[in-house]
Amino acid sequence: MLEADKENHIIATVSYIHQRTGFHEPPFSLQNFFNQFPGFKVIAARLPAGFDGELLIRGNDKIIRYRVESRDQSTRFTIAHEIAHCFLHHRENYHCRVNKRFRIYEAESAAPKETEADFFALELLVPLPLLNRIVRPLEHLNEKEIGSLASELAQLFGINTITMKSRLKDLAIYRKFDEAEWL
Repeated sequence: MLEADKENHIIATVSYIHQRTGFHEPPFSLQNFFNQFPGFKVIAARLPAGFDGELLIRGNDKIIRYRVESRDQSTRFTIAHEIAHCFLHHRENYHCRVNKRFRIYEAESAAPKETEADFFALELLVPLPLLNRIVRPLEHLNEKEIGSLASELAQLFGINTITMKSRLKDLAIYRKFDEAEWL
């Protein structure tokens, strides 16, 4: 789990991006992002085994390379993850192993910058408040219904089903926090 200050910083940064790009309904438009934030180049590449993307900083250019063999939904997440490094970890090059099963309420990995970038990517593409607004109650859904809902929402948000299933688990926990005693 991220520290509260880091989580709040990431959410504020993503909110700024959403405001600048006019994002209110899924899917998040990477094209709108690149129109509002120039200097990015996105290139399909043959990356070493185990790496889904990388960020290269060359002067004012930010080059995002993603695995050429990736599916569109995985590519979107990878690009969002690399965008995160631009905003959170300035002036550093990264070769990334993107965790498509990332959960924001689980223990942080051994690579905190990767955890931060995954959290940023999820909030950019599938912000929990928006997901909360459009998803019906989850408590009474069985595993098959959750899978079907995840598949439907994955298409809507432009991410893969595995990542959306993970995000729905985050949503269930988010809703429990929202109903906490202190409210």
